[in-house]
Amino acid sequence: MSGQEKRTPEQIQADLARTREELARSVDELSTRLDPRVQLEETKANLRAALGRATESAQQAAKSAQAKAQALVDDAKAGDPKAIGIFAGAAATAVLAVVAKRRSR
Repeated sequence: MSGQEKRTPEQIQADLARTREELARSVDELSTRLDPRVQLEETKANLRAALGRATESAQQAAKSAQAKAQALVDDAKAGDPKAIGIFAGAAATAVLAVVAKRRSR
């Protein structure tokens, strides 16, 4: 403390009291953060948020797939050879899968 003014006992006591209060707040905050119940609630909240994001993503993917399927059906109804070929290929694949399953019994 060279070059600084000497502190009075009252100043030292006030500094110690302030430091104790800061330390008590820090300990309380750490206790709260490390409390298993608090951690469990935070984990639940994080999982709910992740589930919500996954659900939203799945819904968007389903809507996109539905729109593409509807466009393919519309194209096939309009006589688009490519769309008709896709349906024919899918039907052939389904028939082959049924035949293969029955043969494996």
